[in-house]
Amino acid sequence: MMLPTSKIFIAGHNGLVGSALVRKLKEKGFDNLLLKNRSELDLTNQHSVEVFFAHEKPEYVFLAAAKGGGIHANSTHPSESISSNMQVQMNIINESWKYKVKKMLFLGSSCIYPKYAPQPMNEDSLLSGKLEPTNEAYALAKIAGIKQV
Repeated sequence: MMLPTSKIFIAGHNGLVGSALVRKLKEKGFDNLLLKNRSELDLTNQHSVEVFFAHEKPEYVFLAAAKGGGIHANSTHPSESISSNMQVQMNIINESWKYKVKKMLFLGSSCIYPKYAPQPMNEDSLLSGKLEPTNEAYALAKIAGIKQV
């Protein structure tokens, strides 16, 4: 059970979902949030993430960090998208396991579902058809993270 004194790492705390998590946790009295921006912690750097986990020893991890960028960025730089997102996910998931965090929440995205998934989407639709080509690299990285967890 998360207590207000629990050490909680929110990777991606400046993004849309991460910032909402920070607000809600603070509203509920959680004050031991581990929040690091990109200049303080490069989540793509395995050694930096390992040092952070060794020093801070988070008990709970919310993995909301991701390199997005929209249709144009995802279409024109797919290698950058898949590489960056998979590095971040692998580093945080591996260190969470290694340091035995109590719970880790990995956030996916609706784009991980096939382009023509039945609506409303159902978890059973995952990997049942072709992805939207404009964000395929991002979606594949997210799917790999789900499988890793």
